[in-house]
Amino acid sequence: MVNSRAKGARAERDLCQALKEILKWDARRSQQFCGNAGDADLVVEQCPNLFVESKMVEKLNVVQAMEKAVEQSGGALPILCHRKKRTGWLVTVRLEQLLELSQMVVSATPRGPSGPTSPSGTT
Repeated sequence: MVNSRAKGARAERDLCQALKEILKWDARRSQQFCGNAGDADLVVEQCPNLFVESKMVEKLNVVQAMEKAVEQSGGALPILCHRKKRTGWLVTVRLEQLLELSQMVVSATPRGPSGPTSPSGTT
């Protein structure tokens, strides 16, 4: 039997690592500090107005999970990061908030030798 709490914690740690590797963000699990219901799964230091909901399941009702994130976000920008076993992370965001998320990512992501590069390899 799978311990869903441990599985969720593993997914959150994995997502923190992915955000650090890909975007150079400082992300941490919120549950390890306070564990309040309704808190985002992750706290991203560079994006305090980002509400990150994390799911690692084989079958996900994306609409339902996103609705829950929106309800719990308290005015922050909700995103749903989700993946299946042995696959990469996907991010779901409401279309009307895509520009806001894009601007947040650009302003919070370091540039230069340690930051992400453009597809052509330049910074």
